[in-house]
Amino acid sequence: MRNIVIKSALLCGSATLAAWSGTAQAAGTEAGTSIPNQASVSYSVGGTQQSVDSNVATFVVDKKVNLTVTGGVITQTAIGTNDQVTAFQVTNLTNATQDFHLTPDQQNLSIPILGADNFDMSNLRVFVDVNGNGTYEAGIDTATYIDELRPDTSVTVFLVGNVPNVPGEDIAIVSLSAQAAAGGQAGTEGTTLVATSLLQADSPSTMDIVFADASGTFDLARDGIGRAFNAYKIGTAAVSMTKTARVISDPINLLVNPRAIPGAVVEYCLTVSNAGPGIATSVSVTDQLPAGTTYIPNSLAVGGVGSGGHCVLNGTTEDDDTTGTDESDLYGGSFNGSVVRGDIPSLAVGVSLTAAFRVTVN
Repeated sequence: MRNIVIKSALLCGSATLAAWSGTAQAAGTEAGTSIPNQASVSYSVGGTQQSVDSNVATFVVDKKVNLTVTGGVITQTAIGTNDQVTAFQVTNLTNATQDFHLTPDQQNLSIPILGADNFDMSNLRVFVDVNGNGTYEAGIDTATYIDELRPDTSVTVFLVGNVPNVPGEDIAIVSLSAQAAAGGQAGTEGTTLVATSLLQADSPSTMDIVFADASGTFDLARDGIGRAFNAYKIGTAAVSMTKTARVISDPINLLVNPRAIPGAVVEYCLTVSNAGPGIATSVSVTDQLPAGTTYIPNSLAVGGVGSGGHCVLNGTTEDDDTTGTDESDLYGGSFNGSVVRGDIPSLAVGVSLTAAFRVTVN
């Protein structure tokens, strides 16, 4: 699907990113209201005042269908989590009580205030906040359409979905579409409203239907549909670590193809990687010194470059305590007699850093 950049189109029309408290046009006189009117004429004959009343002219107020769907919310979530909730608000600006069909959707968009979509939620569902408390309650908020929403009244609608367990992705843009349907029978989802044909002359004795909603993204003007967009944003990091052991030297072969015999020097390399989508902070690598080895004092180096689980380039040298001038660099490390520790303050997405130390084989 094409990635579409949406800039200002969402800021107006039936799909709006404005605050939910924003003003909207009032619905007006209720549809179906009969408005009678009678005129009179007064005149004088021979100095005598007289008057005559006209007939009563009556017309029925037609239904002006309008609504807004409000979003623009970023919902923070985590990778691999289920039943994550984001909320919209639907406002009935029709001059009549209406039902509304509700449809959840996902779009491959780039919206400046929401981000660029790069993954899809799964099992996306829609529910109405039936008790109006603004909190999704699985056993209570089970309605999947808006029932009998009065004019100039709003209701919260929840989208609920599952976040896939795929590292490196962070934004899913979702939308809610609300379509006007006939009201008047509580507990029953009304049929979709159809506008009266513009080719049909107005009849003062019948209630016509006129769509008056504005256009929006993926939403035509005067179609009885409103749409808005929210985003799920994954804020966690997928951190992994690999560990390798490499023989540096031995007392017999020295540096030429050394073997792991007693007295040999072995370097352990711990490579930490972040697949994203968030930056990992306060990363702490710990390693219990294995039996049969002796730690080589001040051999710890942290913040080096790793590739394929190996230390390609060692980082800054750290002594075995947590004090001294070496602690002024970007990384930290220590050895307490049994555990080696390396500290990395921040690990960006797509970056691999290492902690390396050496032991001798007993």
